[in-house]
Amino acid sequence: MKFRVLVGGLLAAAIAAPVQAQCPTASADACQKAVDVLNYMTPQLSTALASGNPTLGQGGVLGGLGRFSIDIRASAVNGQLPQFDNLPLSTSGKQKNPFTTKAQWIPAASVDAGVGLWRGLSLGVTHVGGVDAIVTMTYLPNIKSDNSGSGNTGNFTVNGSNEKFGYGFRVGLLEESVVTPGVSFAWVQRDLPTVSFSTTVNASGSSPGGTLALNNFSVNTSAWRVTAAKSFLIFGISAGLGQDKYDASSTIAATVNGPFGGSGNQPGTFSMTRTSMFVGLYMNLFIFKLEGEYGQVTGGSATTFNTFDTPANASHQYATLGLRFGWGK
Repeated sequence: MKFRVLVGGLLAAAIAAPVQAQCPTASADACQKAVDVLNYMTPQLSTALASGNPTLGQGGVLGGLGRFSIDIRASAVNGQLPQFDNLPLSTSGKQKNPFTTKAQWIPAASVDAGVGLWRGLSLGVTHVGGVDAIVTMTYLPNIKSDNSGSGNTGNFTVNGSNEKFGYGFRVGLLEESVVTPGVSFAWVQRDLPTVSFSTTVNASGSSPGGTLALNNFSVNTSAWRVTAAKSFLIFGISAGLGQDKYDASSTIAATVNGPFGGSGNQPGTFSMTRTSMFVGLYMNLFIFKLEGEYGQVTGGSATTFNTFDTPANASHQYATLGLRFGWGK
């Protein structure tokens, strides 16, 4: 008898747990809109984070022990930011509404280091199979607005450190020589510092105001790239393609004001895979290289309950500019 009571209790808890994790009716609409913001913004933030070549201007590996590179880079995605002023909120469950968006370059800044481990096997005038280690550090500042008036985009607060470290490797498929380009395969994990986002939705007409929040919002990316590059004395060119994997999670929190309003929270997760391709140009300036890249991400599946001016899985262009110091290919 006790066993059946115990089993029944566990089953009831298992059934009840998903329900408890969802926002109640009064705040369900606001929670859904916050979920849609997560689904809409994660691909853009992730693209800025992953961008193009793991090491700007690098085709093959660095050339073995003693060779290294340090990149200081800034990337930006030609994206769209949701606007929250005059956004209607319902207290009677989820309601589909259009979000207006504003064109905005979405930035990311990082410092990347490459360390040569092995030059590879000799193959005539070139080498194959060399290996580099890659370490990355992404920086994200706090961004605040006044949460009022037209164009309200909310507050971003970094939870803890403003820096986040990542790692990766590069395998040389062909070492650059006088007659051959440098070609390599690279894999890199880059993560964004954990942040919390909140915004105020002002009351408009019969629609009550409220707040939307993504607490402990984390974005993780992993990307592989096949890249080729060739130097021509002062100038050099590069090109590559690969695949990005984005993952994000957050605790969604929302409040709807008024006598029929309420508050609630629920977990939110997101996952997406996209194709990335890019071209680059770099200039050798004695002790450093000035490098720039332009690329695009496409594909992947991302859905939202509410609508936006552009879909969540829209293709996006990105650009990267940086300086590279070091000793290597």
